This record gives sequence, structure tokens and C-alpha cells, in this order.
Amino acid sequence: MIYYVARRLAVAVPTLLILIIVSYVLMYAAPGGPFDTERTLPPEVMANLQHKYGLDQPLVVQIWRYVVSIVTEFDFGPSFQYTDQTVNDIIRQGFPVTLTYGAWSFLVAVLAGVSLGIAAAVCHNTFLDYLCVGVSVGAQVLPNFVLAPVLTLVFTLWLAWLPGGGWQGGHWPYVVLPVIALSTSFMASIARMTRSSMLEALNADFIRTARAKGLPMRRIVIRHALKPAMLPVISYLGPTFVGMITGSVVIDVFFATGGIGQFFVNSALNRDYPVIMGITILAGALTIAFNLVVDLLYAWLDPRIRY
Repeated sequence: MIYYVARRLAVAVPTLLILIIVSYVLMYAAPGGPFDTERTLPPEVMANLQHKYGLDQPLVVQIWRYVVSIVTEFDFGPSFQYTDQTVNDIIRQGFPVTLTYGAWSFLVAVLAGVSLGIAAAVCHNTFLDYLCVGVSVGAQVLPNFVLAPVLTLVFTLWLAWLPGGGWQGGHWPYVVLPVIALSTSFMASIARMTRSSMLEALNADFIRTARAKGLPMRRIVIRHALKPAMLPVISYLGPTFVGMITGSVVIDVFFATGGIGQFFVNSALNRDYPVIMGITILAGALTIAFNLVVDLLYAWLDPRIRY
């Protein structure tokens, strides 16, 4: 297992390097630049700006200096659009916000989705099964860009129970609506996936043997059926968690939370290359890390995978 983890970590380094190079080349190839505005800048001013940020260097030199800066100093460089702020400052400012509501959304989606899926599978073809499936389908057809304004309309404008935007240090009234809007569709996918895999596990031979021995259904589900049923769900949870904690563009923009999703949109519109690169590298590194965690959970849930 240690050799496997070391091998995966060794593969992660060239993967991140390829991600940096490809992202940098794609941004460099896109038309326009970070200092292009409606009013054309004088050539002298443009030359000074490009020289200040090293954009007048060849592409290979720019990539090399960028990679060296990250490896040696963990410095993603200054922002082109946010005055007197570096990319590290922006990530430190926005990532805790998205990590807070993303982690809560992930927890709600997993607990609710797995519970609905197990209940539907255990009570197959009953009213509870139809109810859980109906809730899952209803949540699946409501993406966050539809659910967010509906929640604001109901709970903010009509009932005046919760604020419709802002963050205020992460106080719970400002977290509830973003968490519901972000977790609902993921919860539906987890519930449907858990139901399907649990039904398959409950029809396995070893479950029939456990029933024949007279074991209670609760023990059969928790001790015998849950682990194999969670294998396909675990594979879905890895990238899902990364997607949640690295920020939802819709959630950040609609609820004005100040997360990195909003910074990513603004930097893309303004061609703020260092911010785009910093957030992209953050998402890539987290994806690689949590895919490794998923693989380790696979080996824990199913010991046969270790061999």
C-alpha cells in the first residue's frame, strides 16, 4: 500500500506540470490580453506593463519562471486586475468561503443521498421507495442556477426568514441557502446511485446466506451490504467534493459569497492570467489528492482490490 501511494504521488507531479503547461499555452493562444481595454493604450505604456509582468519574454521563458516560482516559493504571482493583491492573497481570501459552504453541502448531500438510497432499496417497490425516488428525480431536475433564485424568492422575499446574499463571516443564516442550492442536485445523484448499488448488493448470494441465518435486516444492511454498495458511490464522491469546495460559479455570483468561483469568473472576463492559473492549479491538485483518497477508500471497502 505504501508503494502504491508513493507511485501515485510520483505520477501527480508530472500531471500537475502538464496541467500548468497546457493551461498557460491555451491562455497565451487566446486572442486579446489582460491590458486590452476599450481605449487603446499608448505603445510605450503597453510595453512597460508587459515588461513589468514579464509578458514580453518568450513563452517558454514565461512558463519556466512561473513553474520555478511555484516550486521554490509557492508564489502564484501578482494579480493583473486586483491592485496590490497577489494570487495567494486572493486564494486565502476566497477559498475558506467556498471550503465552508462546500464542505457543508458535501456533508448534507452525502448524508441525505445515502439515507434516501438505502431506504429506497430496503423498501423496494413500496410507497417509501416511490417517495425517495420521486424526491431524487425532483431534485435532479432543479439545477443550482434554477434553485438559487427560487430559494431566494421564497425564503427571503416572501417569508423573510433568511438573507438572500452576503457572507458576514460565515454566520449560519448566510450559509443555509447556498448549501441547499449547491447540495440538492448532488444529493439526488448520490441517492439514485446508492439505491441501484444497494439493490444489487441485497440480491447477492452472501446476503441470502445472511438472511437464511436469521440475521436482522438492520445488521445485514450495515455490516454486509453497505460496503460493497458504496463502491460506485465513493468513485463519484471524489470529484464531487473537489467541485464543491473549489467553488460554484453560480452560488458565488448569485449569493455574492466572495468565494473563489466569483474570482475565477472575474479573472476570466478580465484576462487576469495569474488568478486563472492559481485557481486551476488548486483545483487540479485537489482533484489528484482526492482521487488518491478514493482509491485508498476502495481498498478499505473491498480488500480484494489491495491485491
